[in-house]
Amino acid sequence: MNQESFNKTYSPISAFLSEYQNIESDHFSGCLVETTFSVDKYCDSFFTQLNIPFPDTLDNAVPSRRAEFLAGRGCAHFALNKLGTPVTEIPVGSNRCPIWPEGIQASITHAGNRAICAVSTTSLGLGVDYEKIITEKTAIEIKSNIVSDAEEKLLSETGLPLENWLTVAFSIKESLFKALYPKVGKYFDFLDAEITKLFPQQQKLELRILRDLSSRVPSGSTFIGRYQPHHKGILSIVEY
Repeated sequence: MNQESFNKTYSPISAFLSEYQNIESDHFSGCLVETTFSVDKYCDSFFTQLNIPFPDTLDNAVPSRRAEFLAGRGCAHFALNKLGTPVTEIPVGSNRCPIWPEGIQASITHAGNRAICAVSTTSLGLGVDYEKIITEKTAIEIKSNIVSDAEEKLLSETGLPLENWLTVAFSIKESLFKALYPKVGKYFDFLDAEITKLFPQQQKLELRILRDLSSRVPSGSTFIGRYQPHHKGILSIVEY
């Protein structure tokens, strides 16, 4: 399918879905695509109109979950087509993760009414996350579940308000999980990864894994996370 026919087939359903937009990022060489959607305008028939199969995993899902799934898959199809690897379906695996085409690493995130997909043909693993800036009250309540005392000391030295740096930490660790889980097949917690270095000018940080996740990702493995402000929130990517 060429770009012209793809755009025609996947033209936005204006009442529900906005046009797919590319996100500019100095940190990521792949394709970043986003859209916004209105849950109250969602209809199951939109899956058929967008040529996206309705998965069995959504049979008992509420409309908001179906809407965000469709928006995310729409972004993914658009990004894959842009990279020259169009597909008719992105199946859902047994672990609920998308099954991407061979040679493709990708990740989808949703927050509020926004869906984003990152796609790469050169990565071994990839995770993307978008979070609205959390409130100060929420930050105080969840801080101990997200960062250690050492991380809190390091992050507070940025001079940013608590709610800002905790949103960065939360988002980066979500991206790390998305990048690693499909490879290691093991759940791990926010406190199983520690932010050890900050590079504020480059909007990146280093994370260290604190327990063995697999033979390829033992305790002590390090990864780089990158982040940028985006629509009153934080967009983060972990790529390796």
